[in-house]
Amino acid sequence: MNSGSKEVRMDAAAIKTFLRDIGIEREIVALKQVEALPTGLAAYNDKNNICYMFGEVMEEKKVFYTTLDDHVCLLGCAATGLDPHLQKMSDGVREESRKFHVSAVNIFPDEAIQEKAEREADILFPKFENSSRALIMGPFGSFAEPDVLIIVCGAEQVHLLTRAYCYARGTFVRGYAGMGACRMLLPFAFINREPTYTVSDRTWRKALKLAPDELTLVTPADKLEVMVEYLEVVK
Repeated sequence: MNSGSKEVRMDAAAIKTFLRDIGIEREIVALKQVEALPTGLAAYNDKNNICYMFGEVMEEKKVFYTTLDDHVCLLGCAATGLDPHLQKMSDGVREESRKFHVSAVNIFPDEAIQEKAEREADILFPKFENSSRALIMGPFGSFAEPDVLIIVCGAEQVHLLTRAYCYARGTFVRGYAGMGACRMLLPFAFINREPTYTVSDRTWRKALKLAPDELTLVTPADKLEVMVEYLEVVK
């Protein structure tokens, strides 16, 4: 599409058309941080893990905003900026969440291993300095100017998109494996404004109904435009 001379702005419909051409059929989830509760938009008004909220967007094409009160997972709150330092959660809620991740869903064998993982995560992943009042989410194209996009696709599609980005920008794209897909993906896109990808974790794969060969690529919306612009050049 582009010979490398100029990047142009594209709307969501045009971008999705190009992505379908390389085999990406799943609904793309759009996210937007906001400082005030949106008007004219449905509130989530339930309790859930953020990855399951993403799954609802993908499967049911829901559009809504969610606040800290809707979340039951510490990682999702920290990874989206709803509670960067987890200061708004009581000690009891934090402890309940830690026990849930160890005992109920077996993310780690014990709390000592979980603490070790948290220390490593503090080094690897960027952290929000300020909190957002709410997070809007819905299918790509359902609201204006999303911050971040979640794309489920195969390894070949991740290869093409990241290759196009590296070709255009002369940079590298990081990928991660481990526990807590939201924290491995979202802060890089929100804070560093860079794409990243992951094989994800068990809960994420279940919530988004990933097939065995599917990965997750998360990117700022404007960086996806760069990828699509240079797709034809790198094929």
